Amino acid sequence: MRKVQLFLFTAGLLLPYLTFGQIAGVTEVSLTFTPTAGGTPVVATATDTGGGLTVTDSIKLTESTEYTLSIGLMAGMIDLVPTVQAQANDFLFYFAYTDSAMTSPAGDGNIDNRADPMDYNDMDGNGLPLGLSTTWEPECGDTTIFGEFRVLLAYQAGTKTATSASTDGVTALDLTWDFVVEQDPAAPPCENEEEIITDVNLIFVPAVGTDTVFASAVDPDGPGPLDLMIQDSIRLLESTEYTLHIELFNSIDMEDITEEIMEEDDEHQFFFAFSDEAMTSPAGDGNIDNSADPINYNDFDGGGLPLGLSTDWEAECDGAPISGTFRVVLKHQPDGIKTATSTAMDGDTDIDLTWGVAVDLDPNAPPCENEEEIITDVTLIFAPVAGTDTVFATANDPDGPGPLDLTVSGPISLIENTEYELSIELFNSIEMEDITMEIMEEDDEHQFFFAWSDGVFSNPSGDGNIDDRDDPVNYNDMDVNMLPLGLSTQWMTSSTMSMSDTFRVVLKHQPGIKSSTSTVNDGDTDIDLTFDIATVTSIRSELQASQALRLWPNPASDLVRWEIESLGQQVDKLQVMDVMGRVVLEIDNPQEEINVAPLAKGNYMFVVDHDNKRWVKRFVKL
Repeated sequence: MRKVQLFLFTAGLLLPYLTFGQIAGVTEVSLTFTPTAGGTPVVATATDTGGGLTVTDSIKLTESTEYTLSIGLMAGMIDLVPTVQAQANDFLFYFAYTDSAMTSPAGDGNIDNRADPMDYNDMDGNGLPLGLSTTWEPECGDTTIFGEFRVLLAYQAGTKTATSASTDGVTALDLTWDFVVEQDPAAPPCENEEEIITDVNLIFVPAVGTDTVFASAVDPDGPGPLDLMIQDSIRLLESTEYTLHIELFNSIDMEDITEEIMEEDDEHQFFFAFSDEAMTSPAGDGNIDNSADPINYNDFDGGGLPLGLSTDWEAECDGAPISGTFRVVLKHQPDGIKTATSTAMDGDTDIDLTWGVAVDLDPNAPPCENEEEIITDVTLIFAPVAGTDTVFATANDPDGPGPLDLTVSGPISLIENTEYELSIELFNSIEMEDITMEIMEEDDEHQFFFAWSDGVFSNPSGDGNIDDRDDPVNYNDMDVNMLPLGLSTQWMTSSTMSMSDTFRVVLKHQPGIKSSTSTVNDGDTDIDLTFDIATVTSIRSELQASQALRLWPNPASDLVRWEIESLGQQVDKLQVMDVMGRVVLEIDNPQEEINVAPLAKGNYMFVVDHDNKRWVKRFVKL
């Protein structure tokens, strides 16, 4: 049993007609949980046994049953409840409870955070809650639930406001009971009642101008197995950037499920799928089929993992109206299921809804510019297969938006007689889009072609496949039709290179055109860059898969958190390089947060070295 101290007021601070002795003589605090649908009330008490209030029993409630909690306060034979009600402007009850115990209110109570939801039934003269009467519904579980239930009464004369916290004023009492939610053998199996959702609203707010777009789904038949029905389609405007806000509601119990999801953000994630041609950003068709596919999440849980109540989208510009679908899936992934690699297949499904989506033409907009492949930054990463330096070469658009004019920043310096794996990264810094991921999503529409001065490489031989499609290039990646892509290729340098040697990279967009015989002359050209190439000597590290390196937030203006899967932050060195390959920040044994505030706005490479391995990921400084 717990001993709890009762903090007392001097005479006159509580009520003029209560003496100090009467307050000091408080002998009992009772909690009475009365089922709203009828039944036997559950009573739990704390009594004064001679050394302060002592909790004498536990609270035993039944799953999925709504209760009204009434709090009693006695000093001997004197009932103090009317006194507290008369001075309601000076008092506020706060509550805390084991997170998994209650369906409603959501979360774990408002002792730690006043803004957390609480179902108060009584208000003071200013419309602020008191808490002598509250409403509760225990969780429905497959087993008995054990936890704790804490009640704190604060005396806040002159300090009680809409935001006053449990630490404001004077603590009059602070008691904690053991708490048990027992199963109801006569009840049907649980239906994950925590997320009974009868109304889903999608709100697309344009970044600049135009109308806000609303789409919804509702459960027309009320309680029972959910069968949400789509009410309308999503109609967006071409080339327009939107922020999507999702609102969820349970109209059966009048509960704001959006707030509940925010409280339990470490247990939930929204996944999305959409017709590939409908969106410029994010690229691809969404992360329901592949969790690694890009989604522009704006909200994250305490561990830096995405939630999805807020996301960013940009509708495609195609020169003609676009029709497709937009699917939203909310997963409940408690007990450590939600991770950096958890997918739409993990956990329980709270909603799975598909709307029709239409992208309408904007008669006032300029003609479309194939916005899908606006590329402002190109990075070539030559990673040696057996050690030595990883080599970077870049090209970027120095003048920002407008006709692209990528400028090569410098030569490619490789080591003679060395095998490299070349990875190509593409980025649109105008819209902050990862075009590499977009190309991977649309691999059946794209192909890289290469040309180089004859003799630069011993393997592949020749001078590349720009002049002749059949000339050899060592592609490592293939599309769904087993045709080459070229984001990853293999190269072996020869013994010598001339300073006049060149290396040319061409990316072609070939929708419906790409085949085993399509050439560099087919389709549209997304990039065509020529680098000087030469020989140097150095030794360092082997490039690792960049997916293992997590950065958040990205973009960011001041602090960036980072982590490498399986290593955490236990690494040797961290560097930040600009687009010219220059090191602008270097830290040995770095901490989990890096201050990038001193850096100029722009694009950088986040480079982490450990145990002769290197991880690289693009980073945008706002």
